[in-house]
Amino acid sequence: MQVLVGRPRNAVAILLLTVILGALSAMLPAVSAAEGQADKIVVIMVDGLRPDALKHAKVPAIEGLIKRGASTMKAQTVTPSLTLPAFASVLTGLTVEQHGVNWNEYDPARGYLKAPTFFEIASFADGKWGGVYLNKEKLLHVAKPDRRLIINLCSQNDPTCRSQRIVNEVVTGYKTATEGKPSLFMVHFADVDTAGHDKGWMSKPYLRAVEDIDRAIASLIKGFQELGLYDRTVFLITADHGGHDLTHGTNSPEDMTIPWIAAGPGIKRGYEIKRPVSLIDTAATVLRAVGTTDYYVEWTSKSVDEIFETGPASSAPAGKP
Repeated sequence: MQVLVGRPRNAVAILLLTVILGALSAMLPAVSAAEGQADKIVVIMVDGLRPDALKHAKVPAIEGLIKRGASTMKAQTVTPSLTLPAFASVLTGLTVEQHGVNWNEYDPARGYLKAPTFFEIASFADGKWGGVYLNKEKLLHVAKPDRRLIINLCSQNDPTCRSQRIVNEVVTGYKTATEGKPSLFMVHFADVDTAGHDKGWMSKPYLRAVEDIDRAIASLIKGFQELGLYDRTVFLITADHGGHDLTHGTNSPEDMTIPWIAAGPGIKRGYEIKRPVSLIDTAATVLRAVGTTDYYVEWTSKSVDEIFETGPASSAPAGKP
């Protein structure tokens, strides 16, 4: 495009004008990316994380995301408060009764989750790629193979499969992906749940595991900064369940209450969520965050719209209640 701004009197003036316009043009995409909508989201599932653990452990990375984003420490998981049913609800936006994944162990004969996941919806509606990084083998039941979904299992049964290795695999996986770069990520850390079952929820080993996960989250954020993705990414941290003593799975507040934190472009800063949040609402919120609106599914999930700086697009069906 040619811009007429008067007749420069010499070649030096023309050169100077070209440099100035070039510099301004280079700045515009960066401003747009920082102020616009995210095109990536990372859902971090911290297995077994109770909200009150964040008060007793040193978690600067998570605290930074709370200050930078919107959060509630009163979100509720599904019944039963178990890992596999909860993950199925996160991915499908459905209750356990609706999606039917009511078991909590790896049983290959049961096959895969039947209901569509937010990965499938984003892939079908917008051609988006996804990446799932799992720390428990049983979660393969809800990670349905798809051409646009990268599935990585680093089983907790392998002593080297701890949070930092998983972070490294997320970053490396993005760098080396050639067919399609993921826009939606799910990253699962099992260390906190393992410590809870071994030593007890809220024990010193449990809180140390929470701090280890916080360092992994800091490393993941740094990795996204180095990849040039940070300013385009929403980070959403939650849990599948809490826990008490050496177990979980009941309807007690200790088992049912989980944190729910979202931070990134388009998300309100330092905002405490007012309305009740269910783990089920994660699915619709994920799609809202990355701008996938051209879909219609029968689900229970409702986007937590109050966390966004602007209201939902009028054409966006946020899922049928």
